[in-house]
Amino acid sequence: MEKQDINMDKREKGPAGPLFLGVFVLACLVPFIKKAFNVDDPVYIWIARHIQSSPLDFFGFNINWRGIIEPVSQFNENPPLSSYFIALAAKLFGWSEAALHMSFFIFAVAAAIGTYYLAREFFCSSPLIAALAGVVTPVFMISANTVMCDMMMTAFWVWAVFLWMRGVRVGSVFNVVLASLFIAASSLSKYVGMSLIPLLLCYSVVTKKGRWAFFLLLPALILAGYDWLTYELYGRGLLLNAASYAVSYGGKSLTNFIVGLVFVGGCLISVFFYSFLIWPKKNIIAGALLMAAILFLVPLGNFLVPFPQALARFQNDPVFHWAFVLQFYFFALGGASALALAVSDLWRSRDAGSLLLFLWVMGIFTFLCLLNWTINGRTVLLLFPPVGILIARAFERRKMTFLIFRKNQKSQKDSTSGRGSRLLIFSPLIISLVIALAAARADYNWAGSQRAEAAALTQSYHGPGRLWFMGHWGFQYYMEALGGKPVDFEQTTAQPGDMIAIPANNCFVLPPYLFAGDSMVSETHIASTGWLAVMDPRTGAGFYGDKVSGPLPFIIASVPDEKYYVLSVIRPFPVRPDSQ
Repeated sequence: MEKQDINMDKREKGPAGPLFLGVFVLACLVPFIKKAFNVDDPVYIWIARHIQSSPLDFFGFNINWRGIIEPVSQFNENPPLSSYFIALAAKLFGWSEAALHMSFFIFAVAAAIGTYYLAREFFCSSPLIAALAGVVTPVFMISANTVMCDMMMTAFWVWAVFLWMRGVRVGSVFNVVLASLFIAASSLSKYVGMSLIPLLLCYSVVTKKGRWAFFLLLPALILAGYDWLTYELYGRGLLLNAASYAVSYGGKSLTNFIVGLVFVGGCLISVFFYSFLIWPKKNIIAGALLMAAILFLVPLGNFLVPFPQALARFQNDPVFHWAFVLQFYFFALGGASALALAVSDLWRSRDAGSLLLFLWVMGIFTFLCLLNWTINGRTVLLLFPPVGILIARAFERRKMTFLIFRKNQKSQKDSTSGRGSRLLIFSPLIISLVIALAAARADYNWAGSQRAEAAALTQSYHGPGRLWFMGHWGFQYYMEALGGKPVDFEQTTAQPGDMIAIPANNCFVLPPYLFAGDSMVSETHIASTGWLAVMDPRTGAGFYGDKVSGPLPFIIASVPDEKYYVLSVIRPFPVRPDSQ
């Protein structure tokens, strides 16, 4: 973008924008501060507890997380930096949900403010729009309410890119060294952070300042040292092992590409609503027809084949059928729009900045669809900064955002036009925020249902035998905390008087009908999350993993109640996956 095209408002140059972002993010997140720990939160917390007693042997213990007892170093595919942070936060503030969530809010605020400053580095005249377009999305609001590594990694990533670009532009060794340390921190939060090394190497070469690439050796050496340390501690380098794991379990099909688009469009829902303001009508129509043709080749019902409950409901419930079809299609359009923004920006600008945004978006999208073991919202989180910036840059090309900051109106007509333009530009943010908070609320309720059922089961059980349970995630965390014991599929034999709790919406569980002759089965219900689900195989919503629960990041539909089965053991039987 030429300098004469830059018209940055004075209010955007001071602290008002970042201050507003920080307050706004906290205001959105504080209502969820007591959210129950869920999904992979417990693993990070247990590692943190171990770190407090053995800080130099972070993965040196065993847990049952996949139905068998195994070393953490064997199944955990994430580095330990976030657990070190949890250990520190818990030392200062305690282990409660509120204390740990509040501690992690710092990374959500840092990621939002970092996006603001990064947008300014790309000469966006409205960096606040760029940051808000990424923040008011389901993926940001949900990810900010976990104690997993994703938001921490994203915050370090955003600031690493900003500091590197600023350092290369002004020739600041301090900024570049700090960026290099942030690259290492991002990578030690989650291994995908290593992608910053080739990304910023490419940027430096294209800017014809390749000499700065020398500093990328610093994070490379830190990561090499980490890999050597884990090899010495656990008999294998965990960094390289994670890379081989991703390649082994990644998908390589047209359906993966389409589901990837669906997740990008749904998780970053603001890009769908902004598409109607950014793209010419003929482009929108052409894109809609092309996406319809692609989805015609792969019938939508096929995406639910791995999820029998959702497929049966899809075939028998016309209301749910159309809810699924329309949202799948609209999300796919939004995802396609995000990729198209990256391509269009590169085509129009053809500079180092546009190339960086293009490689950022396409690189993470490729990892999401082809390399990651599952398509999930946690990976899409890394796309909120570049997509927000691309939205803002697209607006500036259409000369729309400048209307927001016109101070002196010459006539009432001009004033009315200005107010209309503000409403037009901010309406996608408002709609996206409503959906994002609803998705965060559904995630909050789903996590809370597992905590509530764990408490109810342990309080109601007074039998002579053991209280066992299948399933993991938050349900395991609270069941173990209250005295339950996880089933070990290699060792557990249920005895008369034992009770086994089985959550229907969970992982590594066996259906209760396998043990119908050996136990009495009862069923309990927890009220559903309402009209939106983020993780439910009966609706096809699988925010935390499409392979686990479904091909939509969330769905607006009637959500069934959460079901829990309780087996009262009559005679001894081994609890095995092949039990009949």
